[in-house]
Amino acid sequence: MDVDRKLNKALEAANDAMQHLSVSPDFTNLDYAHIDRLLARVVDLPTEANQRNTRRNLLVVRQWMVQKGPAVILLEVLGQLFWRLGELNGKQFERFKAGLENQSSYISLVQDQRAVAIVVQRIRHIQKSKSDACQDFLVELSDGSDIKSESPTPMRHMPSPGKAPISIPVPVSEPESTAFGIGLIKFLPSSSSNLWKNDMEHLLIDFYINGICPGRTPITKSNAYITLLRIADTCPSTRFALLSLSASYIEDYVHAEKERYHQAHLFYMTEALQSLARQITAGDSFDACLATSMLLLHHDAVNNVDESNMCWSVHASIFDTIPPNQINPLCDAASFIRYQLILARTSQTGAQLRNTKLHSLETAEWYDMIPQNEAQCINGVLGLSPQLLFLISSITALSADKSSSIMAHKLSYAQMQDAQLQALRQWTTEVTGSAHEIVLATAETYRLAAQIYLRCRLYGYTRFHPAVAELSDALISLILSLPVTGPLYTAIYPIWPLWIACLTCNADKRDRLYQRVVPIREGDKSTLPAVLRRVSGLRSWLARQNTEVHRHEGWWDEMLEPDSSAHAIRTDRLLCLG
Repeated sequence: MDVDRKLNKALEAANDAMQHLSVSPDFTNLDYAHIDRLLARVVDLPTEANQRNTRRNLLVVRQWMVQKGPAVILLEVLGQLFWRLGELNGKQFERFKAGLENQSSYISLVQDQRAVAIVVQRIRHIQKSKSDACQDFLVELSDGSDIKSESPTPMRHMPSPGKAPISIPVPVSEPESTAFGIGLIKFLPSSSSNLWKNDMEHLLIDFYINGICPGRTPITKSNAYITLLRIADTCPSTRFALLSLSASYIEDYVHAEKERYHQAHLFYMTEALQSLARQITAGDSFDACLATSMLLLHHDAVNNVDESNMCWSVHASIFDTIPPNQINPLCDAASFIRYQLILARTSQTGAQLRNTKLHSLETAEWYDMIPQNEAQCINGVLGLSPQLLFLISSITALSADKSSSIMAHKLSYAQMQDAQLQALRQWTTEVTGSAHEIVLATAETYRLAAQIYLRCRLYGYTRFHPAVAELSDALISLILSLPVTGPLYTAIYPIWPLWIACLTCNADKRDRLYQRVVPIREGDKSTLPAVLRRVSGLRSWLARQNTEVHRHEGWWDEMLEPDSSAHAIRTDRLLCLG
């Protein structure tokens, strides 16, 4: 009887886990603590003599994963199954597996490629965490002793600046590649491929085309990152910037070759900067200079997180260097950089904005150049329309302008902008089906966030004002509906609207948003971790606000002051919200 009881308890634990997993069919709203803990032990089995039983039980799970598929590890989501399995003998475990085979929910789980992808992501997360921990410890040791770190590996197989222009390669076919797809990176070349050893540049371009580009937007017809390939074919600085960006991403996935690709990343970055300087001096191919700056800005926004380094926005200075009549302010690169700057300005106080010399890209009358019938068309890489981006910029500018002529009519201007936001209807015809719904929903999060931003910054409404609370609830609901993993999750995921939502909701809803974006925070490189850190620094300040006060002029600026944050904030670094 006791034998049957143990078997039944194990089956109950598995059924409880499957019931829990069914609540989040896309596996994006799960707590992975128990899964990660078990995975880490399964990956790195204990060798101590006093842990023989534990090792045996872990081997059972490991073999089960190999035979039935990685997804079975998700049954540990509640932290109940592993220790129940440890109570079973070999025959009981076979009966346990046979019992699961009769359940359709179990069959669906092990066959679900999303579940498999989640487990692969968790393994890579564990791998990266352990690698980072070892590296940090080595740094500690080297700081306190005579231990010296190895010198960087000499750059082998690195092309010289005079190498012939790249050509777009044919994508590497299976089995030389690995379908990835759960995060922003949609493809990963196989580590067994000879390309890893013999033709780094070919691999990096292939990775850029098949891994990075598809993860930038669901709208493939207007993917600016694909357009950059044509520029890179003839422009050395763009080619080097592209290769550096690609290497900076791929180094996170190649444990054995990490240092080599890190050195490639740095090498190509240096070449890109030097080549760009030569181009500007020679007055050569200014459009290509903008493309290079776009890639460099992207690179620094997701890689250059050290507060002691220069801000990613330094690359926007390209517009102050090139003659204005030589720039197309509506080109993809200009639109991307302007978008990043406009969103980042919303995290600056009015005083900071008044004391900042804006880049020419921000002050030029770019919006007037857009055809009226295209003003509300959603940009495939940005996730919102030009008109909405212009309105966000106008709200920020109006909030910072203290001139008497503006102050006299500030409320009227704000109401005009508010009316435009309410009437705005964004659209796209470049994509259909589920992707179309995601693009429209993403653009709508920006519109709702802009309405909240206007009410808070121009009207002085606090987050407790009913007009803000209602919009914030609608925004949060929409954000929670968007995918955070899988083929429809791309870089147009609305970081700025998430920022606005986190600043204008209560702690419980903020925690729910935090939980929702765990796969993004722990996944591929993005600007989200820095944004969440800034929000976390404001938790105490937000908690101290009086719930009875519905209107308080200037509260947005007070919130953005460095003293309001529990974390140190450098005012010369912009928060990247794109």
